[in-house]
Amino acid sequence: MSVKKLIVALALSAGIFSASTASAAILVNGSFEATTDPELGNPDWDVFASIPGWTKFDDTAGIEVQRGNIGGSTAYHGLNKVELDSHGTNSNSGMSQTVTLDAGSYEFSFAYLGRNNTVGTNQINYDVVGTTVVGFEDSLRGDGTWTIVKVLFDIAADSTEATVNFWAQGTEDTLGGYIDDVKISAVPLPPAMLLFGAAMVGLGWVGRRRKTSAV
Repeated sequence: MSVKKLIVALALSAGIFSASTASAAILVNGSFEATTDPELGNPDWDVFASIPGWTKFDDTAGIEVQRGNIGGSTAYHGLNKVELDSHGTNSNSGMSQTVTLDAGSYEFSFAYLGRNNTVGTNQINYDVVGTTVVGFEDSLRGDGTWTIVKVLFDIAADSTEATVNFWAQGTEDTLGGYIDDVKISAVPLPPAMLLFGAAMVGLGWVGRRRKTSAV
């Protein structure tokens, strides 16, 4: 195989691997389609202490999952969404999920919608916290339309635990912010970097081959 063909093959392999890594689902049940209640109708809703992948904060009402058109809105993705101001006592609810990430760059994203146009009641906060993750915290107040939130962050070491947290911050009136389609995705290296790395590997292989031939 010529040097040129080898470098092209390596670059294509690197690109395919990077694309598949970026599209992999890291979080469990990010669209809340799985619940612990198989009888949840459409439209329907219920409050859970936990659902697959997610656990409620202590001393809060629980995770309110809504299916179909509840509160004047359908889900952003699939059939279900979560409202963070759940029905019950201490209604400003919170939920979390912990995942293990290797070193690299990641994108955290989710869809957000305020249930009504009252700014003070729709507010939610979110962050991603881990042992070597630079933590961030932000809050949202809805304007009546689904909004996509995206945040980039880096992991410094392999096998780092990172916890995704959401919690309501507005008025406790059971009318809060909706979230859906929560994701953490690996960010691929830029194509130029992949090509450069493939070229270096190819040239190193050729150099070793020439040295061996000379001996």
